[in-house]
Amino acid sequence: MNEIIKIGCPWCSAVLSVYNQPGIESKSVTCPVCKRKSPFTQYRKINNVTDEETDTREKKSGGKEDEGTPLQKENLIIGSLRVVSTGQTFRLKMGHNVIGRQASASSADIRIVTPESRRMSREHLVIQVKKVPVKGFVHYASLFKEKVNKTYIGVVQLEYGDTVVLNHGDLIKLPDTTLKFELSDNEDTDM
Repeated sequence: MNEIIKIGCPWCSAVLSVYNQPGIESKSVTCPVCKRKSPFTQYRKINNVTDEETDTREKKSGGKEDEGTPLQKENLIIGSLRVVSTGQTFRLKMGHNVIGRQASASSADIRIVTPESRRMSREHLVIQVKKVPVKGFVHYASLFKEKVNKTYIGVVQLEYGDTVVLNHGDLIKLPDTTLKFELSDNEDTDM
């Protein structure tokens, strides 16, 4: 009999119960809440979560932990991205923040104007903001899809499947633009 484990969706933070079976690390999982398919290795294992806590979280938020939390209701700034060349600033929100170029067919939350260039994808990068007990806010950056032009956090090239914790002042080098990740003095992050 296989053990049941709890995992968190990397996109919407829904808590899922799955059988821990041999070779699970090489499989992909489709989240029943947000319908996105990701490699099992991108899901985070959740320890000490009871079925009651999972049910309550899903009932309150429809599977999304970040919806309706006091943090969103108070409109706290929990991080921002500043376009280095123009100074334009975008506020981040709890959960997933999809960053991409300005386009009519883009579903990105943050759309950056890239005149006469299409090297940045319409949905290029994801910054997930989570509130972690004791640690405060943690900001995770990852590529939105497998085939995008080169993207860097500082001097390190981001590869599909990588997840990087952002720190205040980190430079995110996208095709055609550079963003600076910033936290105000009263904001908190993991590092």
